Amino acid sequence: MLQKSERLTRTQFDHYFKIGKRFHFKHYTITHSPAESLHASIVVGKKVAKKAVQRNTLRRRLYAQMYQHVKKPGHTGVFIVLTKPSVAHPTRQELLTTFATDIAEVLKKT
Repeated sequence: MLQKSERLTRTQFDHYFKIGKRFHFKHYTITHSPAESLHASIVVGKKVAKKAVQRNTLRRRLYAQMYQHVKKPGHTGVFIVLTKPSVAHPTRQELLTTFATDIAEVLKKT
């Protein structure tokens, strides 16, 4: 999981959400902005999962995947992941593999 210092505050979130480049995928939209250090935020709304337990589980899983794929030397920038309602349907393994490939695609394009 990402450290508290690597997560975005509300003002940072608003700023980077406006200026970031968006990449649309089946289960989520990833907004990326170049920055000197790594920061990330994952948003799972009530349309995705009604219960807070389910939302927090999805958020933790996606943070863990982001930590594995982005927390490498040379990977910097701001990542904002907005989940779509379809993210709750695939199995855990399918979600993690698709997220890994999509993050790798975003990193290649930036």
